Amino acid sequence: MKSSSNRSRGVFLATVLLLSACETEAPHATPVGSDAALTDNGVDATDSAATDVITVDAPTTDTGVDGGVACAPVASDYTPRVSMSSTDPWPACISDPGLYVRFDMSTSSITRATAFERIHIDATGGRTTGLFDPTRDPAAEEFTAARMVYLEAEGLDSRVVRRTDEHYPQPTPNNDCRVAEVVTANPDYCAGPARLLPVITANFRDGQVATLGTPQRVRAARIEAALLWFFYISIYKESLTCTTVTADCDSSWAYYTGGVQRTEARYISFARYVQSAEPAAHDRIWDGVLAVRCWRDLDRTTPATNVALRERARDQLDRALTRGIVVVLQARIRAAATAPVAERAAHLAFAGVIGPLLDRAVRVRSAADADRLASVLVAADPARADLDAAVATLDRLFPCP
Repeated sequence: MKSSSNRSRGVFLATVLLLSACETEAPHATPVGSDAALTDNGVDATDSAATDVITVDAPTTDTGVDGGVACAPVASDYTPRVSMSSTDPWPACISDPGLYVRFDMSTSSITRATAFERIHIDATGGRTTGLFDPTRDPAAEEFTAARMVYLEAEGLDSRVVRRTDEHYPQPTPNNDCRVAEVVTANPDYCAGPARLLPVITANFRDGQVATLGTPQRVRAARIEAALLWFFYISIYKESLTCTTVTADCDSSWAYYTGGVQRTEARYISFARYVQSAEPAAHDRIWDGVLAVRCWRDLDRTTPATNVALRERARDQLDRALTRGIVVVLQARIRAAATAPVAERAAHLAFAGVIGPLLDRAVRVRSAADADRLASVLVAADPARADLDAAVATLDRLFPCP
């Protein structure tokens, strides 16, 4: 347990750093694959994270119940919402007050999170209806306008084309997913170019010409799902590359939150979906993000050397992120079970993208369940009972973030 003197020191440091917006010297040279070496195109801590931010009630204190299943942090977890982390086994650190303190005030990932919202709705650009609205079929020109946002310089496309999924072993001797041969040989690790980019490119292309045979809302749902998966693996990836580039911790935070604090109750990007589906999972992801920042405060060497503490933080974050993507998927499966036929097709298309990508995490827990879920989530028109069973299976496999 932390001493009161250490606790006071942590609070003092957090206050100073929030005011100065700088904790350490500028990060060292950025390695291949880092997202931290760019400007944020004018978005800083004082900017609104998006033009059309979804505002909801501030999350309440976690009751310990997630998805109807009793849930508590594991003993090694960092718990800043419980007495400012004073009862957990972590030393006092900058994250204890529950605020994320940036290493660098220029965080380009905020712009990419904002771009996701602009792909959906861009009032400034003249699009006030949602591309991802499953109750309507977007026009071809909406896909064109949304794709222009996706393709902006140093935007989402620039990171999708190289994004790695660090749940898989890094290939050797070359792990650069900008190299075609590496992508071909390692499609799971090089998930961005191998798994996500084909989905995004094909559905933007077909949506722009409104080809017959597939409803436009189905194409939009596939793009939506692929981009959410990009955020899911990006948050985890940046928590690893922060080992050598401290500002990548900022990117991990920004990819989830869009660059806001928990108490601001303004949610965009992945956080908007998780908070809507399950506020407790949203809070647990925030705890995991702050655990990563706490590790990097306690280990200030470059590169970081306390690998055990890093992996403890990243495991906590990963458990919560996976629960987060699961509850988002469950929400769409539930919607499909009761929606009108046209809307149902969009929800199933979303599930048909996320389901196969989630197969790794499911299969680790149960190969038999993975096979059953796969048969449901890729089915053209699964029965209501099968959809209900899929939701129940996911709750059983991922009950606690």
